[in-house]
Amino acid sequence: MKFYDEDEDPEANGWVFGGYLSYERQLKADVFDFIKSYFERSKKDYYLAPYFPTEYNTFYYREEEDWENEVGYDCALENLCQKDYYPEREAVTIRECMYYQPPVAACKVGSLSILPAGTKIKLWETGEYGIKDGVLFPIYEFESRDEEGYRVGVGYIRGIDITSTRHASSVSDGKGGKYTLYYQRALKSVKDDSYGYSKEKIDETLNATWTYEGADLKGGFKMNKVVIIDPSGKRYDVELKTEASSLRLEYPLNMKNPVLFLEENLFSGGMGGGYFTTRLSTAKLLSDGNVPIEKVFEYGYLSVDAGYDGMAYHYFKNDGAVVYEYQTDEMGNVEHNRHKYYVRKSNFRYSFWNDETVDGEPQGKSQTLEVGQYANPVCRLKMRSSPSLSAEKINTFEAGTLLQVVEVGSKVSIDGVTANWVKVKAVNDGRFVEGYSTNGVAGWVFGAYLD
Repeated sequence: MKFYDEDEDPEANGWVFGGYLSYERQLKADVFDFIKSYFERSKKDYYLAPYFPTEYNTFYYREEEDWENEVGYDCALENLCQKDYYPEREAVTIRECMYYQPPVAACKVGSLSILPAGTKIKLWETGEYGIKDGVLFPIYEFESRDEEGYRVGVGYIRGIDITSTRHASSVSDGKGGKYTLYYQRALKSVKDDSYGYSKEKIDETLNATWTYEGADLKGGFKMNKVVIIDPSGKRYDVELKTEASSLRLEYPLNMKNPVLFLEENLFSGGMGGGYFTTRLSTAKLLSDGNVPIEKVFEYGYLSVDAGYDGMAYHYFKNDGAVVYEYQTDEMGNVEHNRHKYYVRKSNFRYSFWNDETVDGEPQGKSQTLEVGQYANPVCRLKMRSSPSLSAEKINTFEAGTLLQVVEVGSKVSIDGVTANWVKVKAVNDGRFVEGYSTNGVAGWVFGAYLD
C-alpha cells in the first residue's frame, strides 16, 4: 500500500534518509496506529490508498473476483438497508473508523478518511462483503452531513464499524454527561455451511424480510459487539453472550448512589404471541476497561392468542428496584398478581437481593415532592396539560420511565392518598405508551404514583 500526499506524483522516484527505514514488515494490526501517525506528521485529515486497510483475520470479497478466496463465517451482520425492516437506513459509527471514497475526476486512486465514533450516517445500498473473525458483514455506500446539512463524508463504510440508530441509546449521568450504548446484532442462521460463498444467495437472504422476522420470533440473533461509552468518552467493550433481541442502559438517578444497569429483552414465540423476558444486570465500568456483568433479576410473561395474557415491568426506588408481574391462564384465571422488592445489600453498590414479595399491584403513597427530584412512575401514568383530573390527557408514561420534577403544584387527595401535582419531563429519550417520543415533552402528573 502506497501512501503519499495529494499533490505528489505516485510514480515519482526520489531519495530518503535511510535512518528512518526498517527491514521489518509493517504489521497489519498496526495499520490504524500507522495512519494516525501519518495524519500527525502530514497535518492532514486524509490519505490516499487503493482500498480499506487490512487487519488480522479480515478478508474482503470483490464482486468482480467472484468470491474466489473462501474464508469461513458462522454468522452475518444484518443488512441495514433492508427496505422493510430498516426503512430509515440510518446508522451510527460505533468506533473511530475509516471510509473509502473511490477515485474522482483525474485522481488515479481513492482516498481513506476517518469518521469519529458516534457519527450519524445515511446508508444508500450494499455492495461488496467482508469477513472478520468469522463474521460476514456488508460494505455500504453512505453519506454524512453536518448540522447545517452540508455533506462532509461520502463513500463506502464497513458494516463492522457501524450499527443501526435503533441499536444506539444514551442515558444521563445527572451531571451534564451521558452513558451511551451501542450494540451490533448478528444473524445466527446465516453461516457458510448453509449459504456457501454465492454472493447472489447471500444478497437474497440478507435482503429478505422473512430472515429478520424469523430471527425476531425464534431468538435468531446474537450480540456480535456491545460497546459502552462513559461520560468522559472512554470506550468499554462488553463481553455479553445473549440472544436478546434488544438492549438498553438504565442509570436510575432516583436511586441513592445510582449504578449502571444493562437491560436485555428476549422473545420466543410466533406471530400469535409468545413469552417475553426481561433480564436486568449491573454493569460495572472498571478502570482497566473490563465490565463485570452481574444479574439482578429476570422476569417474564406469556401473552398469546390462545388465551394466556400477561404483563410485567420494573421500576427503581431509592434503595433498589421493584418487579411487577401479572399473568392469567388460558381460561382467564389470574395466576400471578404480585410485586417483588429487590434491595441493595448494605455497603455493596452492585449487589441486590429479593427482600419480599407482595400480592397486588404497586400502590400510590402520600408524599411531598420537590423541584429537581428524580422519580419513576410505579405504573402507567397519565400526563395532563394542567394539574387536574379533568385536564386534557397529553400522553401516558410507561412504568419505570425516569422523570424529573420541573414544577410543583398544589397538594391534593385522590383515591385516599395525598401528594402534589407535579410537572415532569423525561430525562432520557424514550417512548410513551402511545408510541410518541418523550423527548422535550413536559406535562402534569399526580405525584402519589411516583417513587
